[in-house]
Amino acid sequence: MSDLEIRKQAKGFANFWANKGYEKGQSQVFWLSLLNKTLGVEIPEQYISFEDKVMLDHTSYIDGYISATHVLIEQKSRGRDLRKVHQIND
Repeated sequence: MSDLEIRKQAKGFANFWANKGYEKGQSQVFWLSLLNKTLGVEIPEQYISFEDKVMLDHTSYIDGYISATHVLIEQKSRGRDLRKVHQIND
């Protein structure tokens, strides 16, 4: 994809997601759509994993991980004050 195509796709993507933001119900679709439709990754599910278990001083989960680029994704619902969010642990 050219830069112009990516910008056009990004604008459409942003408009589509403008009033959405339910983390648990939309997170995976959001990231798969971003990778595919905006960035041109043909089979994004080959590159991203969701809800991977991680061990800190407790069991926790990361929302997404792209191993090829070492990108960790932690996502919250629209309107959440991240300073007031506490991780839910098992």
